[in-house]
Amino acid sequence: MEPVRERSVVAGDLRLRVLEEGEAGAPVVVLVHGFPDTSAVWDGVVAGLVGRFHVVRYDTRGSGGSRRPAELSGYRVERLGEDLAAVVRAVAPGRKVHLVGHDWGSTQAWVAVERYPELFASFTSISGPSLGHVSDWVRRNRRHPVKVLNLLRHSWYIAGFRVPVVPELVWRSRTVRRLLRAQHRELVNGLGLYRANVGKSPEPVTVSVPVLQVELRRDPFVKAGHLDAAEPWVPELTRRSLHASHWAPRTHPAAVARMITEFVDGTPARRELVVITGAGSGIGRATALAFAVDGAEVLALDVDGEAAARTAREVRGHAYEVDVADGAAVHAVAERIRAEHGVPDVVMANAGVVVAGAFLDTSEADWRRVVDVNLWGVVHTVRAFLPLQVERGEGGHVVVTASMASYFPSKALPAYSATKAAVLMLAECLAEEVKPNGIGVSAICPGIVHTDITRSATFAGVDADTERVKRDAVTRTYQLRGYGPERVATAVVRAVRQNRLVVAVTPESRLARFGSRLSPKAVRVLGRLAGPTWRQ
Repeated sequence: MEPVRERSVVAGDLRLRVLEEGEAGAPVVVLVHGFPDTSAVWDGVVAGLVGRFHVVRYDTRGSGGSRRPAELSGYRVERLGEDLAAVVRAVAPGRKVHLVGHDWGSTQAWVAVERYPELFASFTSISGPSLGHVSDWVRRNRRHPVKVLNLLRHSWYIAGFRVPVVPELVWRSRTVRRLLRAQHRELVNGLGLYRANVGKSPEPVTVSVPVLQVELRRDPFVKAGHLDAAEPWVPELTRRSLHASHWAPRTHPAAVARMITEFVDGTPARRELVVITGAGSGIGRATALAFAVDGAEVLALDVDGEAAARTAREVRGHAYEVDVADGAAVHAVAERIRAEHGVPDVVMANAGVVVAGAFLDTSEADWRRVVDVNLWGVVHTVRAFLPLQVERGEGGHVVVTASMASYFPSKALPAYSATKAAVLMLAECLAEEVKPNGIGVSAICPGIVHTDITRSATFAGVDADTERVKRDAVTRTYQLRGYGPERVATAVVRAVRQNRLVVAVTPESRLARFGSRLSPKAVRVLGRLAGPTWRQ
């Protein structure tokens, strides 16, 4: 890789500092920063691009190593667009470049792609709408003042920036400069962007360049409504979400670089990717079918490789054999899935086993088995896949299969109930932790559901013949109940779509959850009376 090369480009009467990295013959990506940044805001993004692209960035007028204009009119977006065109012509003569702008860098880039479309192959806009688009949107919605005010209120700070002298005094504060990670020169000069352009928006023009809008879901300044304003003016418009705040190029550089690369490469939008453990039968299999019907690509994981393969064939997905009790094996499968399919959007930790019997009849081996699968299996699955979702930065969802037994104590299911209660609490804790990352969590709590798990249940403290009789009896009871796993699967898909945390499935589960809040003592009495039975 070639070292960083610095040059000056003359734009009108100003000199702009330009930095170039990467092979000269590679496709060119031009990065334009916003306020109150310099080209250094792109450092992390450049690291993710430079292996594939010839990366160009520059300090816009009045920032970093570039000169400032003598007049306020020198900050008009039309002049900034001319600067951008001058840089492109200098670094890539006769070639089209891929343009990326953030904040005011994106705002001025809109002008450039409108006026000089012959220079650009694509445009990625990050948190910087076109002033003309927004003004047009406001005019089109003038009969809906509440809607307009609700959007414009996010730009409250602009009024303060237009006040003379006061902002300049504020910028003298070292605390303010440290919070904004900006220097005094960029802060003071950047006020010209607001004072020269706000209220003087250019008329919008239809954009012929393909555009990707990156919506920063936690951006306090630029909202989806600002981005929507571009829709009438951009025939080839794509939007992707990143769960980041305003300065995503600094805080999420790898995700930004990946989105740019995929857009430049024309990578088609993939289907929703769903991973389900315990997918070989029962609720896991039914949920795989439900997500497949909903259009998702499903990856079926199960300790029984043949069962996983059968489910995969049904959903036209892929199968992986793995024992969720083996943390190293689960992590290895997660890495394979990331390499072969990408990061899953939905992960369902569903694999489970049942050990029924009184506490005094349940051996240490019984406890280890049910804890290893029902609790550690969930922990291993979440630990393997959740960091991938967080790193990707595009949100996601985690589903854990808990149970009505999570909140309905029964002397017949101490081991099973303890693990399911732990899983439910894990989900509730996890939901608060990953909410800022745009990742939802759902704990599914079925009651009496007829699945194959009844035929594999272990009954502690009894001989093999008695255990077989008990299994057959429980299976017949659940068959008579007539509540199939496909109804639970429907609830799972709905929980993901609606981002519901605790979902009690089946009437008895909903009643038990309500009762556990209203009168825990009454629920304990019912659990004592219902001792001989057990619940999925």
